Amino acid sequence: MKENKKHMIRWRSFTVFSCTIGLLVGIFSVISDNLPYFGEKITMIEFVVSYLAVMINSLPVWFSLAMVAGFLFARELKGSVIVGVIYTLAAITFYFVISNIYGSNTVTSSFVERVLRYLLWYIVSAVGGLLGGSAGFLLKKNHYTILILTIGLMVQIIINGGSSWNNMVGIAQNTTYCLMLVSTIIYLIIQGKRHSLYMQS
Repeated sequence: MKENKKHMIRWRSFTVFSCTIGLLVGIFSVISDNLPYFGEKITMIEFVVSYLAVMINSLPVWFSLAMVAGFLFARELKGSVIVGVIYTLAAITFYFVISNIYGSNTVTSSFVERVLRYLLWYIVSAVGGLLGGSAGFLLKKNHYTILILTIGLMVQIIINGGSSWNNMVGIAQNTTYCLMLVSTIIYLIIQGKRHSLYMQS
């Protein structure tokens, strides 16, 4: 009885997490898709909103949030796959719904083309959620699992390209990725030293 209650509480917390974080991710991802060109004149509010939007609408952050879901709410590997996929599908659904309400999709396409496009995105999102959720759970077992995220961060910096360093938002985004990389390396060094001390004791 007690175990069932804990199970229900965990799934309620996961539902709140998926709806809240998924909605925010959907909103900021749509904002990112529709950011205007500010040029050199950009207010602090515009900078903050643009920075949050482009950061949240990036593969490393989408992957990281799926990892968080797997880390917090999964008790076994199978469960981490389930929560990772469910969360990511919730986020992409919020994105599609908000995008259609906002009317950001200006490209006319047939019903079949839209269905195929949505299907492709759902498949890609499910795979990303599966990998992210699994990585989040495995991080509990082995801290070197976080190296998967560092690879994603480096790939994102490369994809952004040299031109992304020519504007304030791009500089802030790339700098954040670099800080995340450095933080990850420091985390691994600390964990490695703790493991060495534990083995010596």
